[in-house]
Amino acid sequence: MLATSGTLGAGNPLLSLLKVVFVLAVIVVLIVLLIRFLGRRNQSLMSGRSIRTLGAMGLGPNKSVQVIELGSSLYLIGVGENISMMDKITDPAEVALIISAFEDQASAADNFMTPLIGKIRSRLRGDVPSQEIELNETSSFYETLQSKLALAPERKEMLEELLRDDDDRKKESGDL
Repeated sequence: MLATSGTLGAGNPLLSLLKVVFVLAVIVVLIVLLIRFLGRRNQSLMSGRSIRTLGAMGLGPNKSVQVIELGSSLYLIGVGENISMMDKITDPAEVALIISAFEDQASAADNFMTPLIGKIRSRLRGDVPSQEIELNETSSFYETLQSKLALAPERKEMLEELLRDDDDRKKESGDL
């Protein structure tokens, strides 16, 4: 008689697949936690400095727009092959509004796991999510989509008219 040696579930492909999915989920959770830990550590190290990056938006490869707080002013900086200041915001009310918006965005990003965990718990318990909430969200999206689609032909006509006017001006000036 042959002795079976090997890992648990080596003969069952479904069990092996479940083990792989579980290990992958654990790895993803560990990566997310590590990123959050490093982000908080970086924020605590940067909090004592007089210059602070509030946020950035990538615009393309090696190109971005950064919002930098320096003292009581905000600077909008374009970063690419060159670094250039696009705007300086010194109005205290506007500075406070922008900073609060970035802080709200950061706190929302910190709490992204809470709704996900709540949904998983409710599904494990067998709770059925409220259909009314989903319908309201869907109808709002649907209404927005319909309004944008209704405006598309008008925008196309306006664009074509602007292009024709531009071509007519070029013909009149003899540029073509």
